Amino acid sequence: MRAMTRARPTWPDLPEHVRAAVELRLGSRVAGWTSHDGGYSPGLASTLHTPDGPVFVKAVAVGYEVAARLYRDEAARAVALPDGVPAPRFRWHLEVPGASPSDAAWVAVAFDAVDGRPPRTEPWDPADLAELQRLAHRIAEHEIPAGGVLPEFTAEWDDAALLADERPAGLATYDPWLAANLDRIAEAGTPAHQAEAFAGPHLVHGDLRGDNALLLGPRAQVGPGKGAAVHPAEGPASGSVAVDWPYAVRGAAFLDQTAMLPAVQIEGGPSPEEVLARHPLPAGTDPDALTCWVAVLTAYFVARSLQPPPPGIPHLRAFQRAQAEVCVPWLRQRLGR
Repeated sequence: MRAMTRARPTWPDLPEHVRAAVELRLGSRVAGWTSHDGGYSPGLASTLHTPDGPVFVKAVAVGYEVAARLYRDEAARAVALPDGVPAPRFRWHLEVPGASPSDAAWVAVAFDAVDGRPPRTEPWDPADLAELQRLAHRIAEHEIPAGGVLPEFTAEWDDAALLADERPAGLATYDPWLAANLDRIAEAGTPAHQAEAFAGPHLVHGDLRGDNALLLGPRAQVGPGKGAAVHPAEGPASGSVAVDWPYAVRGAAFLDQTAMLPAVQIEGGPSPEEVLARHPLPAGTDPDALTCWVAVLTAYFVARSLQPPPPGIPHLRAFQRAQAEVCVPWLRQRLGR
């Protein structure tokens, strides 16, 4: 299921004054570009090729409020990542006003371009999945001091309780077990349980999946000139980095490793419990904490799948629905039917 495929705006699609502002900030002319069309933002996500080398840039009009907020959040949190975190180096954040009062303002952020490839999915390559699990462990090895820029992982996920109270009609499109057990699911993921399960000093990416990771290997080749294409190496990975950090927080070490698992299954990988049998959770992880997390994820994906799509991201709800369809039997298994 390639729910993440989308066509993004490319460099020539940006308003002229936005391109001029980006080139001024780059200090160099853009001679070509490679668009990265996965993901869920409606904005530009391109490697811009300049005489001084490639730079990865994201840019979006502020009318897309969610995307603009996430770009700003990512800029604020990227500068706070500890040394040694497997992430591209943050370069700059740019606010571009409209060229006239009637024109939209834009937000742009830039990072070092990473010479890598996405994981091989549909079906998932076992070696690439193992590398993604290792990446989650490497991120969690970094401990974050309390009270800094990166907030504590929230314990305010109340989707299960809301579903139990409101009983939206769309629940009937899911396994009947879900509606029959909403009170039980809400009890498994109460705020008190969340506060205990999700607390910790570890760095949490907060959105780690295959589309937010690049695997490193033999050097990729970049074609020349306008619309240049990257031809990524397909050999074994020699490491990896995580990209897109707007949700980075401080929390428990197991969160990233497990939150990716519904997406892994719908992209042709093993079931969540099969992955965990091959790639154990960090030492000391409480099984009840994971069950709480699966209850939270299940309710979150179900609730979001029943909402209208956000502006500019019409395919997001289908992806959330697919993850919910994985989470329901996973939770059912963990709760013992």
